[in-house]
Amino acid sequence: MPPKDKYSNPELRDQVKEELHESDKGGAPGQWSARKAQMMASEYKKRGGDYNTDKSQQDDSQKNLSKWSEEEWQTKEGSRNAKQEDGTEKRYLPKKAWEQMDEGEKEETDQKKQEESKEGKQHVGNTGKAKESRQKANKEESEQYEKKKSQEKRQKGKQQQGDDGDKDEGEDEENEEPDAAEQDDGEEYQDDGEANEDQDGADEDDAVPDDEEEDEAGNDGGEDAKAGQKRKAGKQQQNGSAKKQSKSTGQGNAPAGKIGSKHMDNQEPAPRGSADRLPQKGQKITWKAMPGFVNGTVTEVLTKGKKVDGKDVKASESDPKLVMKSESSGKVCVHKPDACFYEDE
Repeated sequence: MPPKDKYSNPELRDQVKEELHESDKGGAPGQWSARKAQMMASEYKKRGGDYNTDKSQQDDSQKNLSKWSEEEWQTKEGSRNAKQEDGTEKRYLPKKAWEQMDEGEKEETDQKKQEESKEGKQHVGNTGKAKESRQKANKEESEQYEKKKSQEKRQKGKQQQGDDGDKDEGEDEENEEPDAAEQDDGEEYQDDGEANEDQDGADEDDAVPDDEEEDEAGNDGGEDAKAGQKRKAGKQQQNGSAKKQSKSTGQGNAPAGKIGSKHMDNQEPAPRGSADRLPQKGQKITWKAMPGFVNGTVTEVLTKGKKVDGKDVKASESDPKLVMKSESSGKVCVHKPDACFYEDE
């Protein structure tokens, strides 16, 4: 397990982690995937969490997944949606790996994936040629990734010395700050390596490689949301202008009782809470999960530390915590008031 002092708010990270574990976004509920690892780091940062370490302290597994997330994963046709309407899945590899195969080799590994996934097999190994192409592509990507990180390190050094010169060509402003996912650890994924698509039928931005394909990329176990965040941000902006959001309970058109479904909308269902406006015990309340909202009931308002479900929860008069129970799953979770939504009673 990672040291707790690595996170500015370890309790928040644990909450996000639990929500994502039960969510069907990025993988089956109750199962971990590399996609969920990326999403967890992103959501932790989005809710105000931070890190007490920087990029220079990344281990090899974190660097591997950081690199993997920047690769252009796709089907042989160039699509980022590998799951088909009949439930079968197409082979999903980096663009560079596809480029090193001829049409016959592409078809062979793709058919192998589709046929075995039709039989219910989740992890289907590549053909010999596809595996070889994947390894070559991985080597190229590793070299490019290390070159990029080296350039960023040099540029950061210049800025720290007070050099106001121009940035290296192609370097973005955001590269100067540690990326949330690149700092997060990967202890949950060392043995797993799974990177399933969204179980409801992956959207373009949710498609990720399967178990063996990700293992070949370096047994990646870290968490990196950088590429996923950029794709998601672009898609959310498009959706925001194209879809008319209606006031609701935050469940959107999600199936009843579904936690963290991708169908949930992102509209706040009630006024946001605060330490100065606390709910009452037994009051109905909503809190954010991935990527929507969960409805539940307040079971306790903590103003001092207490053990909840075997976990020590820190709380005080100035920093109260809400203990809540989900209506759909029955699970108990703890949040700060400003992460919850409820009416005045």
